[in-house]
Amino acid sequence: MASDVILKDVNKVYPNGFHAVYDFNIEIEKGEFIVLAGPSGCGKSTTLRMIAGLEEISSGDLIINGKRVNDVAPKDRDIAMVFQNYALYAHMTVYHNLAFSLTIRKVDPVEIHARVMKAAEILGLVPYLNRKPKQLSGGQRQRVACGRAIVRDPVVFLLDEPLSNLDAKLRGSMRKELMLLHDRLNATFVYVTHDQIEALTLATRIVVMKDGYVQQIATPKEMYDNPANIFVAGFIGTPPMNFYNGKISKDGKKFEHISGTSFKLTANQVAALAEYADKEIVMASRPDYVYVDDASLEKNSGSVFDLKVDYYEYLGSYKLVYGTIGDSEAIIAKIDGRDIVDAAVVKACYDMNKVHFYDKETTNLIV
Repeated sequence: MASDVILKDVNKVYPNGFHAVYDFNIEIEKGEFIVLAGPSGCGKSTTLRMIAGLEEISSGDLIINGKRVNDVAPKDRDIAMVFQNYALYAHMTVYHNLAFSLTIRKVDPVEIHARVMKAAEILGLVPYLNRKPKQLSGGQRQRVACGRAIVRDPVVFLLDEPLSNLDAKLRGSMRKELMLLHDRLNATFVYVTHDQIEALTLATRIVVMKDGYVQQIATPKEMYDNPANIFVAGFIGTPPMNFYNGKISKDGKKFEHISGTSFKLTANQVAALAEYADKEIVMASRPDYVYVDDASLEKNSGSVFDLKVDYYEYLGSYKLVYGTIGDSEAIIAKIDGRDIVDAAVVKACYDMNKVHFYDKETTNLIV
């Protein structure tokens, strides 16, 4: 399948010497929903703006629809952008907001009307075409902003944190609308967010960035199950991963936590961690794979430990238990809502087939 967007060794260096994006490489195929995710200042919005032509590329190549566009003006790149603040014209009706970009390009009025009505039908905006933005809700305004992009029929849609100004409930419904919109249009989306829930729910592939560097590019499932390094492991997933410091035993068969508790390694882990015998290492586990029920404790007898409970949050079908293993290392367990955790200390265990081990120095995934 042909790629709609290709970034080859793309860098952004500002005149003051600040290097915002380092050697960004990706091939985005037609119809993909790519999410650029990471904390503030990681370079995700700068990357999006370079694709849009709003930031100059310092080095590397940007190819859109088979054409190198580094020096092509934004209006000629066949892209459309949806911003965080909607950027609607307050004095115009919804209809004229949708039609504006086509009007200034002197597109035939019959074609303009057809495109506007098609976009309005897709987004459920037909009843609001004669209203002005101040008469719309936040979600409706965001749909108008998306509609302005749709009428242009671009090769690529660029969306810069379009849901961040909405309340939590509206963000949830707008995520659904964006997924349905992407399916209907079968278009290529590049979407920027700092919200990892948006990344997991919307993306066909996620690009996690930190300090200008790409940390991992993967499908949501692959990234959740096998985060490439400690940063990605801590960024993707709610609640975040638990991390434990310790070392592999001299015989290479156990992980010895700093609290003195030992956990028996699986055969696969023993083989993969052979060179780490008697060396410091980091073990990580999702809160989902920490158990306190009797059946799990019996099944995972080689990984039982004392969980000192600080407090827990009851959330209906499950509880989040916050505590420590040993004297200081924090742990979160996501357990069945019916499990009892009233004691100050409870027996808990890991499913060792679901834990991860990371190199302490490189922070990269080992197994």
